[in-house]
Amino acid sequence: MQIFPKAYFENITKISIDFLNKNNLKALILDIDNTLIDFDKNLLNRSKRMV
Repeated sequence: MQIFPKAYFENITKISIDFLNKNNLKALILDIDNTLIDFDKNLLNRSKRMV
């Protein structure tokens, strides 16, 4: 089974609850590299609250 994204966002903070509800999404699959962690392996400040 292959999974392909149907939406792309600039970063995780751009994903709104409204978007999740409108699309009836119950879960997210995130690519950790360059999504929650930058090139230097630092967890992005605003992402710390989401983990």
